[in-house]
Amino acid sequence: MQGHYIYGIVSFPPELSGEILGLGGNAIRLLPRGDVAAVVSRSTLKSWPLDDAHLTLHEAVVEEVMKSRPILPARFNTVLGTEEAIIALLDERARDFRLALERVRGRVEVGLRVLWDPPGESEVPADQEIEGKGPGTEYLSRRLKKEWRRAKLLQAGERLIQELDAPLRSLAIESRLQRFPTSRFLIAGAYLVERHRVDAFREGVMKARERFPRLRFLLTGPWPPYHFVNGAHDGTVHAFAA
Repeated sequence: MQGHYIYGIVSFPPELSGEILGLGGNAIRLLPRGDVAAVVSRSTLKSWPLDDAHLTLHEAVVEEVMKSRPILPARFNTVLGTEEAIIALLDERARDFRLALERVRGRVEVGLRVLWDPPGESEVPADQEIEGKGPGTEYLSRRLKKEWRRAKLLQAGERLIQELDAPLRSLAIESRLQRFPTSRFLIAGAYLVERHRVDAFREGVMKARERFPRLRFLLTGPWPPYHFVNGAHDGTVHAFAA
């Protein structure tokens, strides 16, 4: 059976200019309903393989459409069976899609990851030591030391995050930060940035590199606004987040 693969939601009109090919070599088209439209192509109802080739093609379609208009990118393998089902979705969420599209209009997502070498373990202050002997006391003492070191580590990391994020946040509209996603990552962040301020944001990251030479920075993008598509605060656009 044939269905329709959805790459994202856009404002309508205008129609797409030029031919864009999507998964399976199928042509991309807009399926409009009022002032919003779904970016679709013909597709099998079966899930496409989750591999680099198909993910890259999905992303390429979204980025090509994004060149001419804001887009709310859909998750990979978002497929509906009929045009009627897509129209019903557009009707049901029209207001949310309009709000979200206005939120990302003229804006792109920039990704930032910062790696750090956590500071060395500090000693537990004498007044925090547990007095006494025996296996129970030793166990509690080890737990206390571990918790103390973890608390100091998080305090140091949080200070760094605040110093890094404050100047970058002033260059962005919004941000999404994951703090300490792993022991080596200080932050994994996404920033919603005005297109014309992307270079200024890059310069801000360069200044951070100079200020914190022991940290390692990975800056990516600009990307479609995957982390910011649920623009309606009730989260009803979340199905189109990556």
